[in-house]
Amino acid sequence: MGYKLHHQPIAGESYRRCHQIIIDNPLDRAPAITFGQETIIGTGAGEVLHVPMAPISLAFDPAVEIPIVDPQTGQPTGATISQAEVYALIYSAYIAAAEGGAAPSTEETA
Repeated sequence: MGYKLHHQPIAGESYRRCHQIIIDNPLDRAPAITFGQETIIGTGAGEVLHVPMAPISLAFDPAVEIPIVDPQTGQPTGATISQAEVYALIYSAYIAAAEGGAAPSTEETA
């Protein structure tokens, strides 16, 4: 590449993060999760740039174990959680939100 308009070397840091999680829960096939990713570039001048990256998809498999990572340190905790347990947690969060935080109804539907 030739000339670079306003070229300036920068000091700072960059890292990748998940900025969006989309859960697809269709009736006619297995659920799936898509993780939207971005690269964050922090410049020495105080700017923060968000660069979109390709999303990652994960098909639901209730038997698969996910190693739990501490979000503060990025280190494995040694514990795991199954995708079935994650599904139950997300389902429970949905029910709590849909019912305004009340306990789920035990009435059967026809």
